[in-house]
Amino acid sequence: MFELILTALAIPFVCGLAVLAIRRPAAAAWFNLCGSLLTSATLFWIVRRFVAQGPFHQGGFMLDALNVLFLLIVAVLSLTAALYSIPYMAHELRDGHLTEKMIPRYFFLFQFFVLTMILTLVMENLGLLWVAVEATTLVSALLVAFSLNRSSLEAAWKYVMVCSVGIAMALLGTILLYYAQVQAGYTDVQPLGWFALSENAFLFNPALVKLSAMFILIGYGTKAGLAPMHTWLPDAHSQAPTPVSGLLSGALLSVAMYAIARNLAVFNLLPTVGQVAGQLLVGFGLLSIGIAVPFLLLQHDIKRLLAYSSVENIGLIALGFGLGSPLGLYGALLHLINNAIGKSALFYVSGELVQQYRTKQILRIRGVIRVMPVFGGMLLALVLAVSGLPPFGTFLSKLTIIQAMFHDGWWQGLLALLLLAAVFAGMIYYTLKLLFGEPPANLKPLRLSPAVTVAVGLSLLLLVSTGFYVPVWLDALLRAAVVIVGGGGR
Repeated sequence: MFELILTALAIPFVCGLAVLAIRRPAAAAWFNLCGSLLTSATLFWIVRRFVAQGPFHQGGFMLDALNVLFLLIVAVLSLTAALYSIPYMAHELRDGHLTEKMIPRYFFLFQFFVLTMILTLVMENLGLLWVAVEATTLVSALLVAFSLNRSSLEAAWKYVMVCSVGIAMALLGTILLYYAQVQAGYTDVQPLGWFALSENAFLFNPALVKLSAMFILIGYGTKAGLAPMHTWLPDAHSQAPTPVSGLLSGALLSVAMYAIARNLAVFNLLPTVGQVAGQLLVGFGLLSIGIAVPFLLLQHDIKRLLAYSSVENIGLIALGFGLGSPLGLYGALLHLINNAIGKSALFYVSGELVQQYRTKQILRIRGVIRVMPVFGGMLLALVLAVSGLPPFGTFLSKLTIIQAMFHDGWWQGLLALLLLAAVFAGMIYYTLKLLFGEPPANLKPLRLSPAVTVAVGLSLLLLVSTGFYVPVWLDALLRAAVVIVGGGGR
């Protein structure tokens, strides 16, 4: 298993460096896809081996049910994003938005972005996990600013500034957690090692760990896009190249939530700390959904619309984590997977619309169902999926979280339902405007690239599949991850 982890890290590293030497944009795009295929295949093989053999720990790397779930997300999204990047970057090059020299640089950053996310997920040490999360910020900021225009540079600057403050708070919280470990007398074990913490954290000073929890949750919550620390997210997601927007919304936010879940597993070993951390996450979750509502109802930019939808969904996941019950944790982890797949595909669809209509303004995009019937059907299906309607997997995961909320208190469940209904109203209102109406006179019927069809179609297939059936192996992973996050240690 150790060799497989090294392989999963080595492939994007080598491919990222090698693609810089390729001068032809088309060749660089296909080389990137081949590298992503190898990385995803390796990650899928790791998941398969884990299901068969169980947890693994060697050196600074570890695998358990929790991080294997997130490796699965990165495997799927890195592949679909690489596939969608082929027609997307070719179109940007034809329109003159990019030069040929910029294409290899994009794929270099793409591979290293995937590398940093994988590295974050396999780290056994919570201190090194923080370092890897910071690395994802640095690489993704360069991708946000990739177009090098005023808007993208401003968005990247805001992203770096806001997330750096958050990451600094997470670092302070991690240092306080280490001090609690030292204060308890465990100086002969691995500092901030996951296994050392999971075995001994219940003996730590609760007051000190409680302070650590507040800094860590606010810090990583900033990276995850939880309100009120979400202000970087709409700008960054709207200005990044669309394949990167899909990775930011689907994979990077999930990785940030992994950092929260991994630390929450330590906090839940002390009941008083776990209760405070849970209340904090519930508050952030409800606030995130509530703040997203007005921006979803009064929005003009299609990519910003989807960004605020990400804020809402991450808020719902935080609610599930905050509840702390097995049902809430199960629903939150399942929704992480479903939302990552659905939201990334929805960004791919929005990118295609922006390129074909040459605008991000929702009011200028009309008649999609007439000029692109199949594509319009995909758009409608994805909006329904992300909004949590049957028969998609997001319906099952959202329903599970809401059910857990009603078990915890009826007022929280009712409030969440009302806010989710408002979110759905905003999403479906703008979707109907996009689909119907009179298309621009100079817009001709369009044919989708096979790469776009495959990337979006695969995502839809996965969402429909999880709506009807959660595979036995995935259910077992989810249940084992619930035990870990709930404070069950290993």
